[in-house]
Amino acid sequence: MSKEQKKKNPTQYIGVFTQATGESFIGDLRLKGANTLLKLHSDIPLSAMTSTSSLEGTAYTGECITLIDCYSPGSGHTFVRGQPVKYHTDVFPHFVAIGNRHLIPENSNISTIEFSTDDLGVIFHDFDAFGRVIDSKTIIDSVLDERRKIRPVESGERPLVAYFTGKCCIIEVSTEIGKISVNHRPSFNMGGPSGVRLDNRITVSIEPEFPITFDEAVDRLHRVANFLSVAAGRSQGISHVRVHTDAPSKDSLVPLSIIPTLPWKSRSKISHLKPHPGDTPLDAVRRPDEFDIVLSNWFKRDKDWRVARVRHLGCMQKGNKYDTDRLVAAANMFDILPQHATPLPTELSEELINTRDTCRELFRKLPVGIDRNSALDALGRLGKPSLPKKIAYRASIVTTELGSTFPELQLVASIAVKCRNFFVHGSAGDVDYSKVEAFIPFLTDTLEFIFASSDLIESGWNPQQWSSEHHGWGHSFSRYQAEYAPTLGELKLAIAN
Repeated sequence: MSKEQKKKNPTQYIGVFTQATGESFIGDLRLKGANTLLKLHSDIPLSAMTSTSSLEGTAYTGECITLIDCYSPGSGHTFVRGQPVKYHTDVFPHFVAIGNRHLIPENSNISTIEFSTDDLGVIFHDFDAFGRVIDSKTIIDSVLDERRKIRPVESGERPLVAYFTGKCCIIEVSTEIGKISVNHRPSFNMGGPSGVRLDNRITVSIEPEFPITFDEAVDRLHRVANFLSVAAGRSQGISHVRVHTDAPSKDSLVPLSIIPTLPWKSRSKISHLKPHPGDTPLDAVRRPDEFDIVLSNWFKRDKDWRVARVRHLGCMQKGNKYDTDRLVAAANMFDILPQHATPLPTELSEELINTRDTCRELFRKLPVGIDRNSALDALGRLGKPSLPKKIAYRASIVTTELGSTFPELQLVASIAVKCRNFFVHGSAGDVDYSKVEAFIPFLTDTLEFIFASSDLIESGWNPQQWSSEHHGWGHSFSRYQAEYAPTLGELKLAIAN
């Protein structure tokens, strides 16, 4: 079946589905992305479903199906004169688990969750794991020794020998969220007159210290995919999700397939945004120690950085699309960084403290209103780092390591935040917005680069080694580096005029 046929023909499971109340109904489940729907049919009224309900079903073909986090707009009925009333309802699940057993999502029973993303072959470029022997003629006889014990096999003038080294594990790192490992999953056939096949899929697995619930497993999957997006330089689509449970039976050895109805898809389909292993900042195969340190430290910080990192991912998901909202979002993510990632508050003088407290008392006596509340908010921010100071602080982390590669980065960052202020407050300070409007994509890239690169540097990345190498356009960092010098010159000329 072709890809187009698969899109038009969703996977269908017909069987018996049971609600939490114990009632069972005939159901027809069709899996088709966001259009996934279960239609239940019954001769009796169907019970109402809450937004957190889950359903268990058994298809007539034998599969156990669990529908997780279901939503139903309500039930209906059909009446035909002279016939019994027929009841029906539509159910939309957010996740569907399919396998040889049911999944109880609220139980802490998931021991491993594994998945693939778009660019694992680039991030973990294990080039020598698979290959073809150039001079296969020298080894073909030894390859055929075992087969020739069964029957005569003649070799020819142009033999071909392909191989997999057999080393499945690429990396394995202990982190705050569990042991993260990346593995080759080769698939093959036995060969024959029609040829031989040797394919591979790289998968990431998360093995927590103790079994966790389904929601926790999905949350950790998204956190790892966020890191992989930064490593690849573009948002990663997630596929082939499977979970292992800790049920004490042989059935638990077989993973359950998890199908999200609202999958996290990559939105960067433009060819020049496709990453290249020579441009990525991290190399898990040739510099594994550095990768292990960065990955481990990245998750040590993730609890405090999570909200800001998700905001950064939202910017990445726009790919090559730039607008004013993206610039504002790229600047605002610095405002939600944890306090230890920004400059320390300035200690106020006693005179300033007394003046602030006096002003507070006076404003609090006034009727509640927008201006009165704004003044109180401004007084509360005295001594605390402003957004320009936070961005300048993060930029200083980058310039300390890459100042020669990105000269005057602080200047570009300051113009970017002034443009943000123009869209938020209506004033760009000493910058004429009309002169820099054409540079909005460059200014947005600057803020995103400072955010992501400073995060990696503090996690243990060695940026000087990366910047000393020649790069193409195969990562957001390398594209920004290639465009920086000429665009900086044009920007300075624009504001000077």
